[in-house]
Amino acid sequence: MLMRYDRFNPFREMRRMMDLVERELWPFEDEAAVNPLALDVSSDDKHVIVRTAIPGVKQEDINIEVRDDVLTISAESRAEYDEQKENWHRRELRYGKFSRAVRLPEDVNFEKAEAELENGILTIRLPKTEPSPVKKIAVKAKKLLEAKTEKK
Repeated sequence: MLMRYDRFNPFREMRRMMDLVERELWPFEDEAAVNPLALDVSSDDKHVIVRTAIPGVKQEDINIEVRDDVLTISAESRAEYDEQKENWHRRELRYGKFSRAVRLPEDVNFEKAEAELENGILTIRLPKTEPSPVKKIAVKAKKLLEAKTEKK
């Protein structure tokens, strides 16, 4: 019986093995399970709008910063029950500190930004600013005679 040689077969097998190891070490099924702050970033004529779901987090436990065109949202979710009194069968809800940073697609005026938390959805509206004007720098050339006399 003749079999066709597949030069990529060893690589497919290696990829399959890597997938198995990855599932064992990192059992989360998708990015939303890994990162509790999935973001939607959009814009209209006047604003850059960032939305994220932060259910169960109080507004005083949310911190929003902008530095060098990077928006950082950090928050802390706290469990409000006594862990010793309950008999756990499965625990998937996450508690603790988490954050997410994203580079903003346009220049914004952070001082006039507004953030609103409604029904577990955080919406941040950042007003756009005019882009910085391009500044030209004039190039000055030394005269050849001045350069020769300076070397002596």
